[in-house]
Amino acid sequence: MSGQAFLNMQQLADRYGVSKEWVKIRVKRREIPFTRLPGGRLVRFTAEQVAQIDQLATPEPALNGPLGRAA
Repeated sequence: MSGQAFLNMQQLADRYGVSKEWVKIRVKRREIPFTRLPGGRLVRFTAEQVAQIDQLATPEPALNGPLGRAA
């Protein structure tokens, strides 16, 4: 993450090519890991949390074609 300790919502959205609103919704639903800074309003993402989000965003292989028929 290029030396930064935290990413903010906009930076995370830019990283994944989604809107800031998409990130806000996922945070509100607690679908992605995040950190609230002291004061409770600011949301940030650590390098470890971004790595976890990367794992969540890894698509599952499609089960169609010859491999899907064998399963």
